[in-house]
Amino acid sequence: MDFRKWIPEVGRVKQPENLYVDGAAVPDEPEGPYRARMAAAAHRPPAEGIDVTEREVVAGRLQLVYRTRCPCGHQWDALEFQRLTLCPKCARAVLLEPPTLTAQ
Repeated sequence: MDFRKWIPEVGRVKQPENLYVDGAAVPDEPEGPYRARMAAAAHRPPAEGIDVTEREVVAGRLQLVYRTRCPCGHQWDALEFQRLTLCPKCARAVLLEPPTLTAQ
C-alpha cells in the first residue's frame, strides 16, 4: 500500500536532519558573579568547653488548619478550605473569602 497517495504532502516535505552533540565536547559554562562556590568544608575539632551533640533528623508533615468564625460567636476548624459552610450552632450559611498569602 502506498501512503503517499493518501497524504500527498508526505512525499514532498523533507524532514530536517537531527543534529546530535556529544555532551563531553560542550564546554562548561563560566561561573557567574552571583553563583555560590562550593568548597569542601574543612573538618575542625570543636573548641574546648563547647559541648557538641548530634540529633536525628526526621521528615515532618505540614498540615494547614482553617479556623472559621461565625458572627454568632461560634468557631470551628477544618482541614480543607470551604468557601461556604454551615454554622453548627446557629445553622446559618457562612461565606468565606479565600485566604491570601502574606509576604514575609
